[in-house]
Amino acid sequence: LNMRGVFLHVLGDALGSVIVVVNALVFYSYWTPCPKDGPCINLCINDHCAENITQMSARMNATELEKIPIAGPCWVLYLDPALCLIMVCILLYTTYPLLKESALILLQTVPKQIDIRSLNEKLRKLEEVEAVHELHVWQLAGSRIIGTAHIKCKDPETYMKVAKDIKEIFHDEGIHATTIQPEFAIVDSDVGFEAVGKCEFPCRTQCALKQCCG
Repeated sequence: LNMRGVFLHVLGDALGSVIVVVNALVFYSYWTPCPKDGPCINLCINDHCAENITQMSARMNATELEKIPIAGPCWVLYLDPALCLIMVCILLYTTYPLLKESALILLQTVPKQIDIRSLNEKLRKLEEVEAVHELHVWQLAGSRIIGTAHIKCKDPETYMKVAKDIKEIFHDEGIHATTIQPEFAIVDSDVGFEAVGKCEFPCRTQCALKQCCG
């Protein structure tokens, strides 16, 4: 992200320099200025000054008017603001993706390429896994994605058998930095599914409502 930000900064400076050079070349090649001394007809002035030109032309004949230099063309005056607007549009178009990505990282959202529901189902389908909760995935910086989860198994031996499979599932999803908190509980055949999926290290009552998921 930092390198992309530096590139956009350099791009803005480069475009500004190009615009200055283009304006200078166009003005040098096409613009005809009024002489310092003597009359001049400038078609690019406002209406108030145009009245003075009308009065001046009324005092001169056609031959004298033909000898008066004419400044222009007027489209040259609009070149600089037009190029500046184009530069702003280019910078906005190239900056928006970086700004959006940075904002999503700051908000710790789930990366768009990660399907959190599918990941949860894959973990639950493992035979040795009794329950999965507190599954969180977010992007830390660039392509570094972090994942945490509580995995409930029958006992430590069972968890050690399935730990590699859990890591592989996270790796397949592009999550290479994971923190897994194992939980162990003996599952009774008479216990319902809700009790099996219950967290063994629940949050305190005063912060239970602040949890984002079960």
